[in-house]
Amino acid sequence: MVSLTGCGASNDVTGAATAAPATSGASASASPTGRTSETASKSLQQVENDLRFATEPHGDLHMQERREGFCVLHGTVPTLKVLDSTALKGIVERMQTRGWTPDGPVESFDDEPAGSMSMTYVESGKYRVLLGTAPVPPEVKEAYAPNKGSILLSADWPCRKT
Repeated sequence: MVSLTGCGASNDVTGAATAAPATSGASASASPTGRTSETASKSLQQVENDLRFATEPHGDLHMQERREGFCVLHGTVPTLKVLDSTALKGIVERMQTRGWTPDGPVESFDDEPAGSMSMTYVESGKYRVLLGTAPVPPEVKEAYAPNKGSILLSADWPCRKT
C-alpha cells in the first residue's frame, strides 16, 4: 500500500506549497456537550502523537521525513505477525479516544502473492489518515526480519497558499 499526495497550492516562485495545515478564521467548533472541539485545532505534532498512541501496542512507529512542500506524512510500524482487520479496528478505536472519526469501514483484501491486508480512513479536523495492515513485501523480507507484517499510515491535510 503506497500513498503519495502532493499539493498544488502555491504562490512561491519554486512552486513549493506550504506544508502546514490550512487554518480558517473560525474557531474550533463546539461539540454537542458544549465543550470546544480539540480536533479542529490539532497540530501536526499532535497528529503524530495520536498515531504513536494508537499503534503503540503493536510496535514502534517509524515516521518518514516529511518532504518540504508536501502536505503528507508517512509512517510504518513493523509487526512480528501480519495483523488482521480486528487489530486495525483496535487501532481505530484508540484513535477515536483521541477525537478521530472513522471514515468508512475497515476493509479486508486477500491479494496473491502479497497476502491478507486491511485498510481504513480516520479523520480529525483537516487531517485525514489512511491506516492499513499488510505483510512485509517479499523484496524487503530480509531487511525487516523477524517482522512479518507492518502497519502503514499516511496522513494528509490541505496545503495553504503562501
